[in-house]
Amino acid sequence: MVIIMLAFSVFTSETQSNESTFISEGNSMAPFLQNEERLIVDKDYYKSHPVAHGDVIVFKDDKNKTHVKRVISISGDIMEYKEDTLYINNKPVDEPYLTEYKLEAKQDETLRVTEDYGPYTIPQGTVFVLGDNRWNSYDSRVFGPIKVGQIIGKVVK
Repeated sequence: MVIIMLAFSVFTSETQSNESTFISEGNSMAPFLQNEERLIVDKDYYKSHPVAHGDVIVFKDDKNKTHVKRVISISGDIMEYKEDTLYINNKPVDEPYLTEYKLEAKQDETLRVTEDYGPYTIPQGTVFVLGDNRWNSYDSRVFGPIKVGQIIGKVVK
């Protein structure tokens, strides 16, 4: 599986409500986000809310590059991918944002939305993130879980 690193642009503007605008680069979050799509990120959201399964976040990696990904698992979860099904704490999870890719994989039985992974316990203070375009995403499968402190904010638009 070839994984292409897909970064997202640096901050381009900020409003009074501490929302920032980012421009997506690449298609790692397709179909949810397309290349060069503008996103609004609430930088204060996680000051009053916990990070939750399914949140789309912008974060900085250990090399200070900015990315946008979906939170798949949170601290303490046991996550596993088995035969294209995500399991959190041994329960299957519906991932409706992958419908397009799962249909494509069913048509070509040699394709998998994602390789089997885990079981893996998410360490405290971290989250496990994946791109929605699992075939074309540089994410926690490569660099591991990210620290909650690396999160810039939640994508709100």
